Amino acid sequence: MPATISRHTVCITEPVSILLPVYNESEGIESVVAELVETVYRHLPTGSEFLIEESGSTDGTTEILQELTKRWPFITVSYRAQREGFAKATINLYQNASCPLLFFTDSDGQCVASEFWKLAHALCDNDMVLGVKRIRYDPLPRRLCSHGFNFLARRQFGFRYRDINFGFRLSRRELILSCLPHLKHMPVLINSEIAILAHCMGYHLTQVLVHHRPRIFGMSRGIDPQSLSRTAYQAFQGLRSLHDDFISQKLQRHAAEHDTIQSGR
Repeated sequence: MPATISRHTVCITEPVSILLPVYNESEGIESVVAELVETVYRHLPTGSEFLIEESGSTDGTTEILQELTKRWPFITVSYRAQREGFAKATINLYQNASCPLLFFTDSDGQCVASEFWKLAHALCDNDMVLGVKRIRYDPLPRRLCSHGFNFLARRQFGFRYRDINFGFRLSRRELILSCLPHLKHMPVLINSEIAILAHCMGYHLTQVLVHHRPRIFGMSRGIDPQSLSRTAYQAFQGLRSLHDDFISQKLQRHAAEHDTIQSGR
C-alpha cells in the first residue's frame, strides 16, 4: 500500500452509503457530520447517500440533526422516539442502505473520516475492510477485554484480524445482506458477529491501520463502563455459541457431502 492514501489516489466507481448511528452526541455531532460531508461524501460517485439513525437522544442531538439536514438536505435521518440500542440502530442502517458499498462509522468523533480512503483502497480485491486502530484511545479495562475477546476469536475461527468490533469499516452490501439473517449470538457486539459470519461464509476480509483520536466530548455510548464485566461475559458466551454453531454447520455439510458421495457409488 502506498505511504499516503487519499481521495486523490483512490478511485471509487460505485455509490457508497455512509451509515452513522447516533445517540446523545450533542457536543460533537455537528463536527462529526461536517467532517464526513467534506472529506468523504462530497467526493463519492453520484447516487451515494448519507444515512443517520438517531436513537431517541435526550440531550439536544435531535434538534442539532434537524438543523444539519437543512444545511445539507442530502442527509437522511431516521428519528426514534426512544432508545433501541446500538445493535438495532446498526441493523436499521444496514437494512435501509441502498448502495453497493456500505461505509459504517461511529459518531463519537474518535474516527478520522479521511481514513475512509484507506479502506476504499483496500476494498478492490476484498468484500470487507476492517479498520484497526493504530493507537487505541480507550480506557484500560475496555482495552484488556477487547484484547482478550479478539485473541479468542482469532484462535477459534483461524483468522488474523486484530479488532473485529471497531465501528469503522467498508463492506459490500451483498456481504451484509447475507449476514443479517444469521445474527443471534452477540447482540452487544454486532459488528464482531458480522465479521465472523462473513469470514465463515467465505467472503474475503482484510484489515487496514487507521488513526484513532481520544474522545473529546461526552462518554462512550457503545458499552456502559459500569456493566463492562457483564457485557464481557455475554460477549465471550456469544463467541462460544457462535463457534459451536459454526462447527455444527461444518459437520452437517461434511455429512451431506459424504452422503452424496456414497449415493453416487
